[in-house]
Amino acid sequence: MKKIVVIIFLAATHIAANAQNEENISVGKKMTIFSNILKENRKIWIYNPAQTAISPIAGKRYPVIYVLDGEAHFLSTVGIIQQLSQANGNAVLPEMIVVGIENTNRQRDLTPSLVTADNHAKANPFVNFLENELMPYVDKNYNTAPYRLLVGHSLGGLTAIDILTNSPKLFNAYIAIDPSMWYDGEKFLNNAIAQIRNKKLQGTRLFIGTANTMPKGMNLTKLEKDKSTETQHIRSIFKLDNCMKASSNTGLKYSLKYYEKESHASVPLISEYDGLRFIFDYYLIDITEKDLKDSTSIIATKYKQHYNKISNEMGYKNAAPEAFINYIGYDALLKKQYDRAEALFQLNIENYPGSNNVYDSYADYSMAKHDSINAIRYYKKALAIKNDVAIQSKLNALTHSQKFALSGNELEKYAGIYILEAYNIEVNLEIREGKLLAKVPGQGDDELTPVSKNVFTVKNKQGYTITFQMGGSRADAFTSVQPDGIFKAILKK
Repeated sequence: MKKIVVIIFLAATHIAANAQNEENISVGKKMTIFSNILKENRKIWIYNPAQTAISPIAGKRYPVIYVLDGEAHFLSTVGIIQQLSQANGNAVLPEMIVVGIENTNRQRDLTPSLVTADNHAKANPFVNFLENELMPYVDKNYNTAPYRLLVGHSLGGLTAIDILTNSPKLFNAYIAIDPSMWYDGEKFLNNAIAQIRNKKLQGTRLFIGTANTMPKGMNLTKLEKDKSTETQHIRSIFKLDNCMKASSNTGLKYSLKYYEKESHASVPLISEYDGLRFIFDYYLIDITEKDLKDSTSIIATKYKQHYNKISNEMGYKNAAPEAFINYIGYDALLKKQYDRAEALFQLNIENYPGSNNVYDSYADYSMAKHDSINAIRYYKKALAIKNDVAIQSKLNALTHSQKFALSGNELEKYAGIYILEAYNIEVNLEIREGKLLAKVPGQGDDELTPVSKNVFTVKNKQGYTITFQMGGSRADAFTSVQPDGIFKAILKK
């Protein structure tokens, strides 16, 4: 009996140990807000791209995409956006906040209201809730940019078309997925057709994804003459399509895509993807292999022109990411492509004048060019914005101020094997000949040079600052800020 108890105890301990290694994966949070307009609680799902970014940028503003039937389409929308804006360094789409709206009374919320007999618009309370309660709430609590999208499927697609018809400036872009334009004897369809052609929709985009909802034996050729109830759904969408194509004077950028092999239930995912690619067809920069190898300033010019175009399309200032431009600037500096490096660092100064890092980088460039006067000037500019011991150390070296140094014994508290959290890679810090060396598999050894208490740089590498976190008398973690990002590591137990 004792043996069995011991075995059970060991098994339970093993399970508990494994359980402690598990982590939940979170892509958002669900919250409840009370609507005074609808007189009820509404559940909202929200994804903030900062929570999945490898190196979140403090204060960065994001466009917002509002998703109707949020409980059904939130996760797929988040997946597409995260994949195309963050994963593998993708910049096909901008990073975006996603707001999914759960239903309470779907029929009430997603069936819009028509103009009344006395020619006054009868507002849909749900749209009023969107505009006057939900959007202000999101803008107040998140770093939002002034660019909004709306995605709706089926009755949600009908609502998207209705908002475009009656309140087109509420959103900058719309994705209507297999919209139920047949609803209520096509009254809302006819209302849209009557009004759209007279609207001023410059700068607005609409994508419609249409499933194959025709019965067996029916095709698009036969559909043109068909009048049956079975085909009314798809016929009503093509009626809207004809109206949109005939209304080119509105300025609306419009596309419809027919998915022959998709049903009403399967079409949302592919429509979300294609819709977002259409809406942001200008977002991905065209950089060639030649551009990447070119040693002149042309790549900086390309990035500047490209983000100016994005700014014009989206209606607010967009700039190439500071960290990425900084990274390729240091890469050029390492290759002694000085014209390229200078142009990239200057681009960052132009775009991010409040960042101490952009002046530090330009000072490093000046040092590489043996221009100590400008190096001192730009190190001081960086320090005027933010006190940084690594930058101060570089300035001290230039002005022959006293250097910070540690003995081999004093370096011992930083030695050990650390695990890079994001990549599960071991970094071995060891003392050799009174120096602290970093060993990473597949790379040459780097010497860490102390610049102040618990802060180091990497010898002969610019743009690196390693800060150790102490647990009592020795280090138990470090953070490495370098041109290609911010990396954290913990001491291996």
